[in-house]
Amino acid sequence: MTGDDGYRNAGPIVGNDRIVRILDALAAQPSPNGWGVRELAGAIGETRSTVNRLLQGMVERRLAQVDSTTTYRAGPRLRFLAGRLHVRHPVLSQAPGVMADLAARCDATIMIVMQGPQPTTGFLAVLHEHDGPVRYQLAPGMTLPLHAGAAGKALLSTLGLDVLDGVELRRFGEDTIVDREQLAADLAEAETAGYVTSVGQHIPLAAGVAAPFQAATGEKAAVSATRPRYSTSDEELAEIGPLVRDAAAALGKLGDVEKPERPRSIDLAGSGEVDTTALGRFERLLALLADNPGGVSSGSELISRIGASPSTVARLRATAETSAIARTTDEGDLAAGPLLLRWAAALGPRPPLPDLLTEDLTRLAADTGETTALTVFDRSARTAVLTTVVPGQNPVHYGLAAGSAIPLHAGAAGKAVLAHCTPELIEEQSLEPLTANTTTERDELERDLALVRDRGWAEGNGERIPDAFGIAAPFFEDARIAGSVTLTIPRYRKDELDIARLGTTLTEAAARITRLLTL
Repeated sequence: MTGDDGYRNAGPIVGNDRIVRILDALAAQPSPNGWGVRELAGAIGETRSTVNRLLQGMVERRLAQVDSTTTYRAGPRLRFLAGRLHVRHPVLSQAPGVMADLAARCDATIMIVMQGPQPTTGFLAVLHEHDGPVRYQLAPGMTLPLHAGAAGKALLSTLGLDVLDGVELRRFGEDTIVDREQLAADLAEAETAGYVTSVGQHIPLAAGVAAPFQAATGEKAAVSATRPRYSTSDEELAEIGPLVRDAAAALGKLGDVEKPERPRSIDLAGSGEVDTTALGRFERLLALLADNPGGVSSGSELISRIGASPSTVARLRATAETSAIARTTDEGDLAAGPLLLRWAAALGPRPPLPDLLTEDLTRLAADTGETTALTVFDRSARTAVLTTVVPGQNPVHYGLAAGSAIPLHAGAAGKAVLAHCTPELIEEQSLEPLTANTTTERDELERDLALVRDRGWAEGNGERIPDAFGIAAPFFEDARIAGSVTLTIPRYRKDELDIARLGTTLTEAAARITRLLTL
């Protein structure tokens, strides 16, 4: 994934370029390998001191994460932004359904390829692997040639052969077409049929059919169906061709990007002030592009949302366009570019919250010594579930079972969530008594919820589990309640606790999670 299509070896490094090259390495390097500082500095051609300084800033902003061996990987914030791009982009979010249907009809592996950061290549944006005995060495984010293989040639048919001027056409096997006149004739035939075929031209043991399309967000792309070469006849390829062409037409009609409801500011430092560092500005640009892949106004709106002077924003935009993090649309807006889309492809959709927040929960359990739990609120189902438990290091701690449903009216975890729900949902609560300490009076519950909103955390004393005491703080995603983090302790130890201190520690941890999940 790090070959000719990456950004790390493209010319001298200046300003924001260092940030791009480091993030490119983090996004493209598959886990669990990661990067050491020395290795990364050598890969991007920069001093170890500079790379180390930037990595520390990225860890602080959670774009990167570091383990005990000082190995760096993509951080939860970078994965969250990649996940948001998957949700907002019509192809990344909606294509899997079209691809699954095509795979079933063709008995084939389906790929979507887009033009890469280096315009002479493509990259694998979405993959649907066929469940069969033959598998190909394919991974989202990987670089693909334009002159070899069905997907590349279909994309080349829309870009024009002149995009490869000055590029030596690599031979992948004896069937690879490296003669430009022959390639031009092949593409001309494809224009008539609406699809191209390839037998052994890129992967020697593969046969494929592909058709081009243009996404609603403007990217040129192609969809391909790939099958084993020696069990696929020319007649079968001819039958698959129209199916792939129809799928391409369907992909081009996928709905436009859902625009966010309102502009969102980002406070990485948690101080109420905008992060004015180069990393802070770059992170805000990534967030804007991830949330608006089809384009954000590049004039005064961009300046306002980046929170910097026009000249600073102009330099940031220049880096973004040069590196292909962003591109300018026909309307003059700034849209997600092929490098950012390639990062999203390589990192994949957003992991489940428990996976994204592992570091937060482990850190909180270590800091407090108490059993720490994550409760996730499902807004559509209007229910909460305890998804993750990290045991505390205290000699006597409380054991909890992950996967349990959490009542919203009883216990710290539920009340921390309910306090920030709509009045209608609060009114719907049945106030069923779960223990002798469960609040069953609506006025008393309302007072409890008001206290949660006022001090920032909830307290539960035997309300759900008779012998348990809990403290929980809510966290939010884009200003909407998303769940809570809880410290659960045996009740008999309650009097030993500095509850105010634990409450402060907990609310700080919840605020850190909220910053991670906010655009």
